[in-house]
Amino acid sequence: MVKLSTQLQRVFALLKKTQPIADPIDVAWWGPYFIPRRGQWHPSYFTLYRRVLYARLLIPPGGYGLSWNVGSSQVKFESEAMAGDYYNNDYLWKKASNQIEHRLKSALKNNPQYNRLVEKNLPVACRTGKIRRDLVWPRNAKRPVSFRQMRLLEKAFNEAKKCPPLQRMTLQQYLKAAAIAYDAGFKELRPFSPLQKYQKKADKRHGGLLDLHLHDADAFDKWFRSRAWEGCHPWEIVYGHPHGIMLSPRYHEEIRRWSYWLWVDSLGWYVTAAKMAIALARHKIPFEFQNQNAFLDTLYGRDEVEVGPGLYEVKYDELKKERPDSIAHIQWDLIPQLSLVTRDQFKRIKKAEKMS
Repeated sequence: MVKLSTQLQRVFALLKKTQPIADPIDVAWWGPYFIPRRGQWHPSYFTLYRRVLYARLLIPPGGYGLSWNVGSSQVKFESEAMAGDYYNNDYLWKKASNQIEHRLKSALKNNPQYNRLVEKNLPVACRTGKIRRDLVWPRNAKRPVSFRQMRLLEKAFNEAKKCPPLQRMTLQQYLKAAAIAYDAGFKELRPFSPLQKYQKKADKRHGGLLDLHLHDADAFDKWFRSRAWEGCHPWEIVYGHPHGIMLSPRYHEEIRRWSYWLWVDSLGWYVTAAKMAIALARHKIPFEFQNQNAFLDTLYGRDEVEVGPGLYEVKYDELKKERPDSIAHIQWDLIPQLSLVTRDQFKRIKKAEKMS
């Protein structure tokens, strides 16, 4: 039985005859598609760095990868591959390498014909592209944030920037501001004290914040400047994955005053963050919202989302079923084309192959 390293050697020998992608840093290729079943076309991707070939198969919901020391029998499988239909092992990669080798030979034999066949036969559900967010929302569905609330939100952003900064910051002041945000986002938390609200919703890694005296501004200032809390999440007032909603004190050195940063990471908390921002501005809390314009674009639905087979992408078949009127608005990515390597790029490949 042929070793996987031998198969990879043959794939690499063919890959070197094709043009790498236009990347000023990495020597990398989009390889042929891996087709384990009819209608399932999965891209392959290769990167050459310091005599190591890194290979990936992009198979939803994640990807499968390996690294191979060029010219050796050393093959290492990535252990963090997301669970899917396959194990990241010899069986998968031998099956994929056979197909990739066969298709590389076809591409090198008749390059234009190969690219035409791929473009003709690639299932549209396996393609990737972008579309405006509001075009994927269900027809006649209620907007996540009404236009009236959006106007209030934009007004809140402007007013909060004009609020007078704070002369001092204490744990009590911080928890009081957080409590205003909590009351706006979570009605069930309103009966609780500011500290209890924080303890129920925030990331538990407070980094020493809750050990400070409630009214000691000097202690807060010393602790904040020490950055002893770095690596912890004291400002993540709503826990989320990878991060939720953050309300962070912000010290203005030039005027020796305090305000806040407010921002949100997880899309699932965007609406709650909008409610919090409106409430904070209403209570004259000085803050700025990080990535304000991108946040507004998302809530209005005027930013773009990815279309494709990936875990966090809008699926073509689902969009066609729910919003057939939106299909024509997809901006499809170009299908990767395989072409013969140019002399200058071949020199780049050889250089990367020799580096150690």
